[in-house]
Amino acid sequence: FAQEQEEKEYASANLEVTADFPDNPFGHITNGQRNKVILTLANKDKADFSVLAVSGKISLIDQPDKIHRNLTALRYDLTVTPEGTVEIPYVFHSEFAPGDHALTIFVDVLGDEKLLRVIGYDGIITIVDPETSWFDPQLIFLYIVLSAVALGVAYVINAAFFGGANPVKAKKVSKEPAVKPTHRDDKGQMILDESWIPQGQLGKSPKESPRAKKRSNTGRK
Repeated sequence: FAQEQEEKEYASANLEVTADFPDNPFGHITNGQRNKVILTLANKDKADFSVLAVSGKISLIDQPDKIHRNLTALRYDLTVTPEGTVEIPYVFHSEFAPGDHALTIFVDVLGDEKLLRVIGYDGIITIVDPETSWFDPQLIFLYIVLSAVALGVAYVINAAFFGGANPVKAKKVSKEPAVKPTHRDDKGQMILDESWIPQGQLGKSPKESPRAKKRSNTGRK
């Protein structure tokens, strides 16, 4: 009975909802990005309706009961008057396996003191992975980190196996001039040390003995 009453209330609520994917005109949902859906609710009834929340689910195409994940519900405080329309922006994130999936979006409204759930979208979407770009800031940061790690590993290996220490420079030995011996002159002749001879005796010839003097005179005759 409750189910029949809910269907009757839903049937009596003359509401039309259309969905538009402004960023994904071909129904391609990109993983890891904000995917926006604009729901346009047209009130064909004679009573006012208040939009309370929007939610959704992603499930298998052939088996809608097997739900991959329920999408986050967002609350609203919008009113649509009779013969009026209202746009409801809904944003969700996708983190699913690439491929075709079933997407169902629900709109919860309140009208004539009755809570109703209207199907905002029920169709097939194609989930794709984002295109990689060489100028992606996250990829550039990753490249920098990996390059720094690689340089650090190379430095450690070089220091451990190839002796990364700087070579010690050989000290230059200064060549001092050879010291000239003090007991020989420039010609190599022996030089006597006369420092111990009294000053008065320097320059005097030694006295000849009488015997040597007599021998000298005899030789002159």
